[in-house]
Amino acid sequence: MSDFFKKFKSVFVVEEEDKGTKQEQEAQHPAEMTAPPAAKKKAPETAGTPVTGSLNDKFVEILLGALEKNNQDGFDYLEFRQALKNLSKMSMDELTRFQSAYAMAQTMGITPAKLVESAQFYLNVLNSEQAKFNEAHVQQRARLIGNREDEVKNLETMIRQKTEQISQLTQQIDEHRKQSEQIRDEIRDSTVKIETTKADFEATFQTISAQIRDDIEKMQQHLK
Repeated sequence: MSDFFKKFKSVFVVEEEDKGTKQEQEAQHPAEMTAPPAAKKKAPETAGTPVTGSLNDKFVEILLGALEKNNQDGFDYLEFRQALKNLSKMSMDELTRFQSAYAMAQTMGITPAKLVESAQFYLNVLNSEQAKFNEAHVQQRARLIGNREDEVKNLETMIRQKTEQISQLTQQIDEHRKQSEQIRDEIRDSTVKIETTKADFEATFQTISAQIRDDIEKMQQHLK
């Protein structure tokens, strides 16, 4: 970062003391970004969790770079802002500070209306950068999240369908199990009845056959 840009940056951003050396990030416009800057805060655990932003050096450079690129000739809002910054180091209230900075601006033919117009010009520059970022954000979200959200919806639909199928199959299994138990009971009952009938037949057969055999034996013995 050039000394001029550092000075320009200090007009808007108060540098933190003892901040330490940071790795320089590649200058990149928001519209060209493929991933957000490294987050300083813990990422939200759910998609619905609100995200709290913080002042980011990368975006400071992008926005102030846009202001620097569109810096108007002569004394304007940026120079007025610099004057306010310089006066902030002196012991004076806000009213005195603004009046003192404006007194210097008046020597250059600046009026309050021109200062407001100039400030609005730079605000429009920032708004233009915001519009570019928002457009890039929409495209980024569609590319990285949109299709994935559709994939999640499809998977959730499949999960519901398969859950319903499992429920239906579970119900059918229970019904089949009940039918199986009922048939087993019927088989046991039928087996008992069949075997009892057979046993009764055998007993009856043996009784009557024994009587006939006994009669045959006696007829052979007594009838000669």
